[in-house]
Amino acid sequence: MNLDFLYGFLNLSFWGYVLVAFVMVQFTFMGVTLYLHRDATHRSLDLHPALRHVFRFWLWMSSGIVTREWVAVHRKHHARCETAEDPHSPVIFGLKKVLLEGAELYQAAARDPELVEKYSRGTPNDWMERNVYLRHRNWGIVLMVIVDLLLFGVPGIIIIAVQMLANPLMAAGVIK
Repeated sequence: MNLDFLYGFLNLSFWGYVLVAFVMVQFTFMGVTLYLHRDATHRSLDLHPALRHVFRFWLWMSSGIVTREWVAVHRKHHARCETAEDPHSPVIFGLKKVLLEGAELYQAAARDPELVEKYSRGTPNDWMERNVYLRHRNWGIVLMVIVDLLLFGVPGIIIIAVQMLANPLMAAGVIK
């Protein structure tokens, strides 16, 4: 009985799957570090609009991140750093909570429409942002799961898990 379909359309070797997972995680980190942090938040880097959109799309698919919300939360973090108003201060919340529950702290702050309105100026507000990324934030992750399962089969489940865990657990310490 041929079980090749269990390994997806690409049917890679073990090290092929490892490489794919590594590249996907690195691209996510580049999206957060270069696009969200350096370009969108601090304007210390000016990426080409096409590359900006590639990162926006990838981050929506790989994590459900919406640019305006991430930027707003991070700008407030800098504006109110290490005070009770800092959305994710390790001094206020503790390092363990920020590292292990940083995504929850981010989501709680991103749900505050006043915070997002005040700190998200200059972020994308195009049709894709309003009608796809904001309105259907979880569709990106669903799309990523479907694509990973089709391309990588059962090993895609591990690739998805690595992708979902890497950003909240590892990116927080890399961005600063």
